[in-house]
Amino acid sequence: MADSLITLAEVASLLRVSRHTVQAWMSPSSPNHRPEFAIMARHAGRRTVFIRSEITAWLDQRRGALYSDNPAARTTYWRERFVAGRGLLRGVIKAPEHVTGERLAGFGGGLLAVDAGPLMTWLADGDGAAGLLALAGRAEGLVISVPLALWLLRRAAKMPGRYAALHDFVLAQNIFELAPLNEAALRRALELPAAAAEISLQGYCCCIEAGAAMFVTSERILLKTPGLPVCSY
Repeated sequence: MADSLITLAEVASLLRVSRHTVQAWMSPSSPNHRPEFAIMARHAGRRTVFIRSEITAWLDQRRGALYSDNPAARTTYWRERFVAGRGLLRGVIKAPEHVTGERLAGFGGGLLAVDAGPLMTWLADGDGAAGLLALAGRAEGLVISVPLALWLLRRAAKMPGRYAALHDFVLAQNIFELAPLNEAALRRALELPAAAAEISLQGYCCCIEAGAAMFVTSERILLKTPGLPVCSY
């Protein structure tokens, strides 16, 4: 029925995010608060319920925010495929500097967004790869931004013999959700420190708007900015 009531757990399943993410969207104190989403919540005794047709309409308005259209493949196989990609560029690139000791925030589940630094650390199997693996082990899925995917593949084109493998890792195996740079992400970016690295700034805004619960990064400015759901690895 179009106007049937659905529970918070059913909403999370419909939107392919965790209950924690839905609760964060509803909470005014959360940095991920979304007023346009929270207004749809209704209370039936102690339960929080939603009207299915309103959630469906909200989802239709933001189609494309999560680029992947095959969540079953991600849910079943993404972690194994991600683990298999560790060290794909070992010996080809130098792993980024590993930033530790800043914003080691707890990550309890949901979609985990990955910045350029952690992703390159993973591909080079550098210091911090084990920490990233531990975070991925608690995630329901991984998210990277479309600008980061483009940035990586353009650089891969300059690495003889590596482009096909990286293209497969980034695009073909359904390891990642791809979060686009849309109007909502641009508006969010205007509120963040301009001194942050552009690829990290774009990645954070794209991925958080796409429903990521945490953004793992080595960008010191983002790690030091209060209120952001970010962590180091």
